[in-house]
Amino acid sequence: MTSTPASNRTMETTSARTAGRAWRTGLVAGAIALVANLAVLAAAGLAGTDLTVKPPGQNAMTIGVAMVTLTTVVPVLLGTALLVARRGSGAKAWRTLALLGLIVGVVTAPAPATVEAEGATRLALASMHVITGLVWFAVVRRQTGSQEG
Repeated sequence: MTSTPASNRTMETTSARTAGRAWRTGLVAGAIALVANLAVLAAAGLAGTDLTVKPPGQNAMTIGVAMVTLTTVVPVLLGTALLVARRGSGAKAWRTLALLGLIVGVVTAPAPATVEAEGATRLALASMHVITGLVWFAVVRRQTGSQEG
């Protein structure tokens, strides 16, 4: 069967729609994770937690909105780029990416233990890793279910 201009337009439209769905999914996951992580930051601040960390061999820094935003948004954008790249691979690829994001969030959760900081600060930062992974997993899996239906 040869491809016709009309079928090429249909394939292009479908590809654009699935790319749009991938971007929307990633942006929703990023927005939810960011709001949740900023809520953790605010709660830690209100609880009087010293949000200062000192990575090995570096100067101390205070964790604030900009740092939380950057460290939440960048990994989600990378995951979103993978969703866009794998958009034509079907629901199984998205399920795999959902699980991969969850694993990354859980595996990186101990990272705050490598810095000098209060225990409550480490706990807040570790929870942000897990929250981002869980949100990514939930949002991408939900969209995977709607792809199949």
